[in-house]
Amino acid sequence: MSRQPALHRKMRPTRAFVILGDHGLRAVDKRLEALLHRDEIEDVHQLRVAIRHLRAVTWAFGPVLGAHVKARWKRTLHDMAGAAGPVRDWDVFIAETLAPALEMQPNDPVLTTLVQTAQARRVADHAEMMEKLAHYRQSPLPILYRDLIHIASETSDERLKGFAPRRIRKARRHVRDLARIARDGQTDHVHKLRIGNKRLRYAIEALSDVLPGRYRKRLRKKLVARQSALGDLIDESVARRLMAECLGCADALHDALPSDPQNVLRQ
Repeated sequence: MSRQPALHRKMRPTRAFVILGDHGLRAVDKRLEALLHRDEIEDVHQLRVAIRHLRAVTWAFGPVLGAHVKARWKRTLHDMAGAAGPVRDWDVFIAETLAPALEMQPNDPVLTTLVQTAQARRVADHAEMMEKLAHYRQSPLPILYRDLIHIASETSDERLKGFAPRRIRKARRHVRDLARIARDGQTDHVHKLRIGNKRLRYAIEALSDVLPGRYRKRLRKKLVARQSALGDLIDESVARRLMAECLGCADALHDALPSDPQNVLRQ
């Protein structure tokens, strides 16, 4: 993503959201434009990253958004991320699991069939993704832009100086709660921790200009390391699920992660 606009501590939260929201929507729109003209793995990934950043901004400024506006942004961004999710899962599975295995055994008929099956399912999911994203670009996204016009006219006495650290503290408490729950090793719980970790990290990055150094540096560094480790755990789980789907034995899977998450959760 391009460098985000600068914030300052005396800025009103509504003004900051308009600035960051516009920046985020333009980043999403740029990725959508690229996807409409080509099928590149990195474009799907960057679209999801742009959406994650914008979802974190929406959460961070939730208290100053109207209930209907907040619900609309949350729903639209959730649906867009969900539309691109299956394609991204297939891309990672093919590139990081099947391709290395096939490179080691290029003439293996089972691996060849698995790759062909995965690619065919990716093609089907990609077509569905493009249909959904084209719809989102025509309808919900323009409405989000219009929301920013209305929000820009709203005023409040609060400033980012107090607002931003308070929101980060709340997100941090939530991540700690999620980490305690995720110690049971259940995939769904670890996945929720990963989402909460990302949201906190991206919220810190969005509000970096107005946050104390302990958030911008130490906490963010810790979150980046944990996000990478959690990503490896979830990617492993997704790879098992997609492998089972290709083999027609998805019902045999259970919800526990294949690897022990305790070392990650202690970070």
